[in-house]
Amino acid sequence: MRQLLTVCCFVLLLRASVADQRTANVALQRATNAFNQGRLEEAEKQLDAAERADSKKPEVPNLRGVIFTTQKRYDEAGQQFNEALALDPKFYPAKLNLAEVKLLEGQYADAAQEYQALKEADPASETLDFKLVLCALLDGKPGKASGIVDLMMFPGKTPAYYYARAAIALQRGDKPTAQKYFENVKKYYSEEQCRYFAQSLKEVDLSLPTPSRPEKTPDPHSGDLQSSETGSK
Repeated sequence: MRQLLTVCCFVLLLRASVADQRTANVALQRATNAFNQGRLEEAEKQLDAAERADSKKPEVPNLRGVIFTTQKRYDEAGQQFNEALALDPKFYPAKLNLAEVKLLEGQYADAAQEYQALKEADPASETLDFKLVLCALLDGKPGKASGIVDLMMFPGKTPAYYYARAAIALQRGDKPTAQKYFENVKKYYSEEQCRYFAQSLKEVDLSLPTPSRPEKTPDPHSGDLQSSETGSK
């Protein structure tokens, strides 16, 4: 009878563990969706729920670190990414995000070193090439940045090449050339594919200002008395 009870307890614990993992996965997905929609408070709430259900998932502190990064809470973000790596030393997103924090903090040489280490493990990564270009540019090494781009695959699986070229043009003040790269990249890659690279440039102040429509003069005969009208580009 004691052996039967032991087996029953083990099965119950196993079922509880599986249920906790499912709960954590659902909460993590909800947190990811909320983050992508800009609902950061809801994202953090769901991350707390995921962590209560399963405290061993590196995705939880990693996403929390991403949230802190968007809020420019870089020290706290770094702590979260390190926590993710403590749970799983091979967790690639946290390694990439730690390098990103150093880049955003202006530690360009340190960030480049981190990206280069990742590059050795993933030599075909176009994203890492793009990040190394940004590090070189922002560290005042345009020649090195150009050399990296010259070795990038073209056309690539991602729009990294176009955004790297645009970054070089923007850094030297050549907005027309940058604009051409931004226009051409949309011919070959979807908006979803471009979003990450466009946001990366914006975060380091290497982007073109968003054009706005001129102010609309109200027509007193139409009954439209709004002072202005805005629209998307």
